[in-house]
Amino acid sequence: MADNGITLIDAWELPEDRIDESIARWRERVGLIHTAPGFRDARLHRRLFPESRLGLVNVAHWDSIEARDEALAKPGFTTSAATSADYATVHGGWYEVAAEYLAVGSGPGEGPGITFVNAFELPAERIDEFLPHWLGRAELMTKAPGFRDNRLHRAVDPDTRFQLVSIARWNSLDAWRTADNDPRFQQRLSTTTDFTIADPELFQVVAEF
Repeated sequence: MADNGITLIDAWELPEDRIDESIARWRERVGLIHTAPGFRDARLHRRLFPESRLGLVNVAHWDSIEARDEALAKPGFTTSAATSADYATVHGGWYEVAAEYLAVGSGPGEGPGITFVNAFELPAERIDEFLPHWLGRAELMTKAPGFRDNRLHRAVDPDTRFQLVSIARWNSLDAWRTADNDPRFQQRLSTTTDFTIADPELFQVVAEF
C-alpha cells in the first residue's frame, strides 16, 4: 500500500468579502514552507456558492506531523504569517486516509473540475458503525460518469471537530449533480445514521503548491 503520509485539513468559516484576502495570506504562508523537508503538496479550495457554511478548505499532505511542526517553527514563517482569527473560525485537524475510490474504467478527466467536500461530525467511538453507510454510497458514485476519485479521511485526534472528511473530485458541476440526483443514491441517503451531522459543499481549487 502506498505511503499516504499524514493529511492536514483546515475548514474555514468566514465572510465572502474576506475570502480573497485569505487566499493571498494562504499563498504567503504556504510559499514560506512548501520547500521544507516533509512537505508534499497543498491545495486551497474555495466554495462555489456564497451561502455555503465553509468558505475555504485547505488540504495539505506531509510526511509527518513533526515535519510540519518543524517547518512552522522557523523564524521566517512565524514572523511573516498573518492571522485571520478576528474574522474566521478555522476547524483544523490531522487525518489519515480511511478509504479511497478511483474512477472505474476511465481516466481522471481533464481540466480543474470541481471538488465535493463532506465534513462529518460524529462521536469518534461510532465511526466504525458509520463507515459501511459511507462506503456503500461512495462505491455507487464511482460508477457515475464524470467521477474522478474520492478519499475519506479519518481524524487522528478524537476531539477533532470533523471526525471524517470526504473529498471527491468530479469533471464538472453537471456531472456531480446528475450523480447526486440518481434515485439509487437518494435512496441510500435516506438511511443516514441519526448520530451524524453532515456538511456537504462544493468547491473549486483556487491555489496549490
